[in-house]
Amino acid sequence: ALSQPALSRRALLPALAAAATVRPSPALAADALEQHTTGSYQVTFGAPAGWPVSEQELQGSRYLYIATDPAEPDSANVVLTFQPLAADYTSLGSFGTQQLVGNSLMPQCADRSGGGCTLEGYGIEGKMLGTDTLKGAYTYDYTIQQTGKAPRHLRTLFAVQTEEGRGRRLVTLTAQCYESKYAE
Repeated sequence: ALSQPALSRRALLPALAAAATVRPSPALAADALEQHTTGSYQVTFGAPAGWPVSEQELQGSRYLYIATDPAEPDSANVVLTFQPLAADYTSLGSFGTQQLVGNSLMPQCADRSGGGCTLEGYGIEGKMLGTDTLKGAYTYDYTIQQTGKAPRHLRTLFAVQTEEGRGRRLVTLTAQCYESKYAE
């Protein structure tokens, strides 16, 4: 399998900015994205103007940044995470192919038929709508639906941030909203 090139901090910034331009709510069509820069990671990402961004330090030097629609907190959000990596994880290829990584985004069900999760059988299903690479990052466009809940449309970007050719962090950026609001 071919390995994807790793992203330096400089190359990571345009990839994150491009992924963060997903507009997950109709109210965003007229709103500009407000740029937020993470502390020590010096990564900039966009979230809709007026959406508060919270920063949380998790166990094991992991960081989480969340921007949520203040008008409808459950309807849409943008989440940026940083996870430390061992130095030998120099690219996303260390995690597997783009398809394999994408499969991890889909609901996992114990289905012997190979058909995967369905609303009828398991109360949840996911559909991968598209995949791409952007400057060595894996990008995904997909939906998740659970019985009794509004279907969600998600866009996710995975990238490895490197320093001096060694993997430093796995960076994940996800924007999501109700499917009914995605096209707006």
